[in-house]
Amino acid sequence: MIKKSRNPLFALSLLLIIASAVSAESSDIFFGPRGGFSKTNNCRLLRFTDGSEKPATLANALLHRVDRLEPGSVAKICMYSMSDYKTLDGLLEAAYNKNIKFQLLLDGVSTWAAASRERIANAIKAMAEKAKADNKPFDFKLAAVSAEAMKRNGRESKLEDGTLIYGTMHEKFGVFYHPGNPVPHSCFNGSANISPTSDQIYAENRVFFDDQPAVARQFAEEFSRLWNEYSEMIVGQWIPEKYIETNHVPGYVKIVFNSEPVNELELTRIDNELINLIRRVEASGSLDLAMFSLTRMELAEAILRAAERNPEARFRLLLDHAQLDDADPVESKLGPWLENKAREMGLKNIQVRYRFRINAYGYSTEDKKVMLLSYLSLFFHHKNVTVNGKEMAIGSYNWSNSAEYLNFENVMLFNALYAGHQKIITSFKAEFDTLWNSRMPATPVLSPRKGVPQTVTLAEGKALHDRLIKTLIRNDNYKVLATLDREAHKTFAQIKETTGLSDRKLKKSIAALEKDGFIIKWSKDAIEGYSQAD
Repeated sequence: MIKKSRNPLFALSLLLIIASAVSAESSDIFFGPRGGFSKTNNCRLLRFTDGSEKPATLANALLHRVDRLEPGSVAKICMYSMSDYKTLDGLLEAAYNKNIKFQLLLDGVSTWAAASRERIANAIKAMAEKAKADNKPFDFKLAAVSAEAMKRNGRESKLEDGTLIYGTMHEKFGVFYHPGNPVPHSCFNGSANISPTSDQIYAENRVFFDDQPAVARQFAEEFSRLWNEYSEMIVGQWIPEKYIETNHVPGYVKIVFNSEPVNELELTRIDNELINLIRRVEASGSLDLAMFSLTRMELAEAILRAAERNPEARFRLLLDHAQLDDADPVESKLGPWLENKAREMGLKNIQVRYRFRINAYGYSTEDKKVMLLSYLSLFFHHKNVTVNGKEMAIGSYNWSNSAEYLNFENVMLFNALYAGHQKIITSFKAEFDTLWNSRMPATPVLSPRKGVPQTVTLAEGKALHDRLIKTLIRNDNYKVLATLDREAHKTFAQIKETTGLSDRKLKKSIAALEKDGFIIKWSKDAIEGYSQAD
């Protein structure tokens, strides 16, 4: 319900604004990489106002939303990381050509993203100078959530070695306003950062809500809270956001934010909401989990309890490649633990699979050893759970302690009882099923399969993990593999020139790498050479 306003005319007008959206409302979900893996999702096109049609990728979907904004509109974007400078150019051009006012709030805690924040700031300043020279209005503010603000609000933790770490602003949403209208009309949210990897390489999602003020106002409230309490300006003058407290309107998507205070001492818990959702698994129902990071024990235990209560229900857990390696107890990766616990409890209704890429293994210059290099593993970056095919939670929240207690995160709650929600649930199911059924080929492939999803069981993944590391260590085979980056196609002579190995040693290394599926020999433009197999 909407809280009563002291001004009855304002309350009435607000209700009319929200009610008018019901007939025109639209929700859609888009996927990475390149529009998603399922044919249902990756065959779509988006038509822009200039008449052009482009594939429905994550980046194009965002630019498509901005393309449809009226001149003088307002766009507020909250993003953990932004490194897609082509999309940035699109936003800057919209600010310059259509006088769209942008407020971009990034995470400022992560030091690894400092260079991209600086590049964004410089691009904004350059466009501001151009607009000034051309006597055109230009309003593009950039701010970042700071480590100091996180510390001030208790979002910090001390590691065993005494190092202090701070939570990050890990959300990825945006809110849009018509010119002169204080009530937002549309918004988006999901797992995806604005980055080339999210758009082209990782498994990601982004949900758009058009003409739904009841949803957009929830994100507007969150933006105001983060901007007012946690941000520091990088470009532009800091002006506080008008903060309007908002309640979820039944019939629309509910969003839960763990930055929202419950009282003077506590912030909202997201895991409680998820545990309640897991409890609603029906006797002959289902639970599908698509998760980048599963390290929060309370949530893993909730799945086990639900599976024990409902032996006829089906539980499918699809996790990122890195989750199958649980050798380091500090990382607390719970996929393998959950499988072993289910076996001890005699549960037959839980299946777990892991996305897998052979060429995610290589030599780490930081750790000085051959290992899984997670940044090469084509992140399975979804954070989604679907219950009984009718309810779904999706957003920025990984199932981890840092997501619960340190970072600022969100989840959106969909329910098929409400108009339009089933469409989003069904679209994600198509993506999940495609990935779930994309089993790793049992025999060597005949041509490169770069970016094609492959899943393994825990037993398969552990065996592959051990074997692949041994192959790379043997005879320093990793040095040969290192000559072939993701898009490379090199002849024997080119690899020999790079490595300096003799013909005999190089042939031996290539044979070993071919046997274990790291590389494949094939002809490109009638030239025989080698590439990464996956």
